[in-house]
Amino acid sequence: MRLFKVSTPDEADHELVFAKTPYQAAQIARTVWAEAGTPRHHVKVVELCLPDGDVGLVYEPATTPTVYPRGTNRSKK
Repeated sequence: MRLFKVSTPDEADHELVFAKTPYQAAQIARTVWAEAGTPRHHVKVVELCLPDGDVGLVYEPATTPTVYPRGTNRSKK
C-alpha cells in the first residue's frame, strides 16, 4: 500500500488515502466525498513519501500530480 493525497483541483479539500495505485486512491476519495454529500468529479492525486533524514512524520510529494478524469475513458475489466 502507498499513501496518496487526493484533493480537489483548487486544493480546497483533501483526503489522505492508502491505496495500490493513484487511480484507486482517486476512486476511494470520490466515494468518501459522495457519501458525505459533496461529490467531486475532478481530483488531483499526489503520492506521498517520507523524506530522507530524521524529520519525523513530514511527508513530501513523491510524484507529480495526476488529475482524474484525464479525458479518456478507462476500460472496465
